[in-house]
Amino acid sequence: MCEEKKIPSFRSALSKTIAYIVLLAVVLVLMNFLFGWTTAEDMPEFLQQYSGFLLAVNPYLQYIQAGLIFVFGYLAVNAASGMVYTYFRQATEHATAATLQTITRIAGIAVLLSLMTSIFNVDAAAALTVGSFGGLVVGFATQTILTHVVAGIFLLLSRPFTYGDVITVAKQTGTVKEIKIMHIVLETEDGLEDILIPSGSIVTQIIQKKLPKAIMKPARTMLILEAPATSVKKGSIVTFTGKLFEEGGKPLSGKTVGIYDVDIGRDDLLASGATQTDGSFSIEWKAKKTDAFDNTAEIHAKFEGDEGHRSSVSKQYVVTIENKR
Repeated sequence: MCEEKKIPSFRSALSKTIAYIVLLAVVLVLMNFLFGWTTAEDMPEFLQQYSGFLLAVNPYLQYIQAGLIFVFGYLAVNAASGMVYTYFRQATEHATAATLQTITRIAGIAVLLSLMTSIFNVDAAAALTVGSFGGLVVGFATQTILTHVVAGIFLLLSRPFTYGDVITVAKQTGTVKEIKIMHIVLETEDGLEDILIPSGSIVTQIIQKKLPKAIMKPARTMLILEAPATSVKKGSIVTFTGKLFEEGGKPLSGKTVGIYDVDIGRDDLLASGATQTDGSFSIEWKAKKTDAFDNTAEIHAKFEGDEGHRSSVSKQYVVTIENKR
């Protein structure tokens, strides 16, 4: 099994491509300036002393230029194909990215050959024929691959489904496991098989996507504690009453409501009880001192909340605990 090659940097590949093209343009301009003269009289004065050498090279200038175009052009095509590989490798597997790299290289060489024909003063029709032939070869050789590639790019951009969605396409149902350029991978409901469906087949099919179960947000609640007596005897039975309901007015039954004494750092639970079908509650507490330093208790009711409801706290009341006489 062949090892997957190291993925090059996209920025590095792009920089190399631009550098080769710019360097080729500079060298061609320089070569034309030095060796493009046909007579010594047309040369600038500082070049006339080298006229013998420059004029001797002039007949071979187009061959030199063609060689430079081929060398730097081939380097630029290789760098561009590496850039394509790096870009698509981020979204697909090595085999698909390598195929696209090869296609880019073949197309680039076809363009390069077409460009070189113009260097030898071949007419436009011949140059076009070379380029068209190269494009025709690439088109026939990669027709099916390109169909799936274009469809895969469309799926990645439009996102009709995503990872984890349960879809039915091409008479196959499964959970989307992977989305690649050439195909998608569905995992069957029993988890025993993977189904690979070509991207080109998906874009022409009706896609059924199973909607996820709606996630209900916890409902807001309101807790009302009726005002208790402001003063009670120590040891007497105090009954706290009130009502718990949703924000829209729906009563909540079977919910636990606690009666708490507010203290520094935490609240102390005094008693608790469950709400009735109408959301009302009645909780008894045997009055006693809750603080060693004073005879008052800061009372409020509290609902801790549950999976479908948010917590809520009632208004606070102060109750004085009097000693028995």
